[in-house]
Amino acid sequence: MAGECNYKPVRSSSPLSIHVEPSSYELGPSPQDLDLEQHVGLLAREKSEEQVDACDEQDTISSLEDSSRLTQTRISLVWLLPLGSFIATVLLLSYALRLGQESRRHVGPLEDFRRPASEYILDSTWDFDAPPRIREYDWVIQEIVANPDGVFRPMLTVNGKFPGELIRCNEGDTIVVNVRNEATNATALHWHGLFQNGTNWMDGTPGVTQCPIAPGGRFRYEFKIENQAGTYFYHGHQAAQGLDGLVGPIIIHSRNEREQQEIPYVSDRVVLLQDWYYDPSSALLKQKLSPGSESSPIPNGALLNGANKVDCALHPSRRCDNSSAALTTFDLQPDENHRLRLINTGAFAWFEVTVDRHLDLPVTEIDGVNVEPASDSGLIIGPGQRYSMILPANQTGADLFWFRARMLKHCFSENVLPEHGFDEARAVVRYAPLGSAATREDLALPDTENDSGKATTECKDVAPGRYKPVPALAAPEYAHKSWYLRVNLGIGDWRLERGHLNGSSFRPNLKSPTLHRVVDGLRSSNQSFQLEGLNDRAFDLDTELVLSHNGVEVVDVILQNFDEGNHPFHLHGHQMFILASGHGYFPGYESLGLAPEGKGLLDPSNTSVIDNPLRRDVATVEGFGWLLIRFIADNPGLWLFHCHMVWHGESGMAMQFLSRLDMLKKWAVPEENARLCEASTDDLEKGAPPKDSFWYGSSP
Repeated sequence: MAGECNYKPVRSSSPLSIHVEPSSYELGPSPQDLDLEQHVGLLAREKSEEQVDACDEQDTISSLEDSSRLTQTRISLVWLLPLGSFIATVLLLSYALRLGQESRRHVGPLEDFRRPASEYILDSTWDFDAPPRIREYDWVIQEIVANPDGVFRPMLTVNGKFPGELIRCNEGDTIVVNVRNEATNATALHWHGLFQNGTNWMDGTPGVTQCPIAPGGRFRYEFKIENQAGTYFYHGHQAAQGLDGLVGPIIIHSRNEREQQEIPYVSDRVVLLQDWYYDPSSALLKQKLSPGSESSPIPNGALLNGANKVDCALHPSRRCDNSSAALTTFDLQPDENHRLRLINTGAFAWFEVTVDRHLDLPVTEIDGVNVEPASDSGLIIGPGQRYSMILPANQTGADLFWFRARMLKHCFSENVLPEHGFDEARAVVRYAPLGSAATREDLALPDTENDSGKATTECKDVAPGRYKPVPALAAPEYAHKSWYLRVNLGIGDWRLERGHLNGSSFRPNLKSPTLHRVVDGLRSSNQSFQLEGLNDRAFDLDTELVLSHNGVEVVDVILQNFDEGNHPFHLHGHQMFILASGHGYFPGYESLGLAPEGKGLLDPSNTSVIDNPLRRDVATVEGFGWLLIRFIADNPGLWLFHCHMVWHGESGMAMQFLSRLDMLKKWAVPEENARLCEASTDDLEKGAPPKDSFWYGSSP
């Protein structure tokens, strides 16, 4: 049989889909019982799902059912042989059927996983003036096997739906999310861009603000939305779980939102953009972190609001069925303006967004900050960034147009997507009077061509020099601290490439988060935790670079990038003033009109460098370039600062800012957070990146 099937190894690995040689009959652990290292150890024995199909006509579209067949083939046949082949066959078929039925109960009908497009269209009757209230959500983190674009893969979801549920609220509301983790691996949810002022322990950062939620565990996230509004999102923050589908939008309305909009609009909707991989994040992360690997995994394609449609003939080695896949459609009332809230929830790719024949696309919001409308024929959006764009439905002579989100693949180490991947996600823009939405069956496709004139060739963020916040807000004139951070990807022992900031490569302690250690140390008067500035007493600088600040301070960070690729850095809990950036070496404060170390202006009459700079929570340093940011360290807690390209962040390109030591001395870790850490280390580390020691002993 092995000769006829012509098996060959594949890259993918998942707790939901593990294959072994047909000749292996020893009884082994079920996929759901494997920890990460056991799971990774089976990589060498995995076989292509499609080739297994060719050898077993009973194979189904669910990888969970594949696990049932795996269990079947592993059952020892020694005791069955005396009973005869007939009885053995009956028993095996009965056992497989029972397990298959159990698996189906966990997965649910595959056609039910797609979130209806209508749920991302914001109801225009929303009450912006409603009194503050509690908005509560009950979420189960579930594993499914699904095909957003036609190709099946294991996924991680909220309540079995993809993408995740929309959280919508007013400024002043309290958000409560009750999480039950029914997945194989531990998890945590990060609320990207939310300040979490006074609730640092709800930030959802494993090893920094909390222990992960172990498999089978529960946790209640509760926090108040204050002093911010706009477009945000949430995503899994244990390793690269956002890649597997654990993402969703957050929309916060200010009380005077309607008056703040310089361009009125009649509709408002969310547009999620993400690069898409056909292999699970655990396998891809292991590939990225393994000895000799010096490039990040390239996505297979892209999704728009969780949808796209591929040609299954281009993916013969994958299980594929595109009959239920469909492109997203935007039904827009003609001769009106429409707000599109663009969110890049992806892992690696920058997107260029354009709309055929619509060359006037004003941007009105960036990362939760309103900006003066600045028109262009398209925009570029990096991982973790958000933009609100106004789309005027004002064209004549046609009513169908392509909305295009093209990945900038020239920013990848390889300019070709694997497996004939397509670098563009599309949606259909349809001019339609109110109440005339087309059905899937009668909706035609546009025949328009890309006429935006956009052909981006540089992999850098152009937003800081183009957009100005409204209302205007000057950056503080004087910085109390200025930190220089050398950014690079470096190869160390055992040929392991890791991300570094000043030589430190972050490794989170999932059993003892930084916040817990700091609070306990301060309460016990441990002097090592009271050190301001670079704290090399309480922390090992090789794996935890922590910069501490006491009281409210203004902090400058100079990022000097020694890597050829750009790095979009996300600062949890804050907005950053983007003061300046450029190519080559940082030219010094004086060249920008600032005193040494940022301590004031050289000429008090020349305030151009601090006059209303762009503010955002994801700022990009270009390849072989520099970036100067300034932020106010007034938000008490531990805040991660990391590259939001997940392959770089998970390889260690991260550090922490410890703010308001004076306030943390009065804190205590909430009991529910402390209880998360009572789970075993093995459970907390399920789904985490492999430790470097996993490869010790490899050929140097």
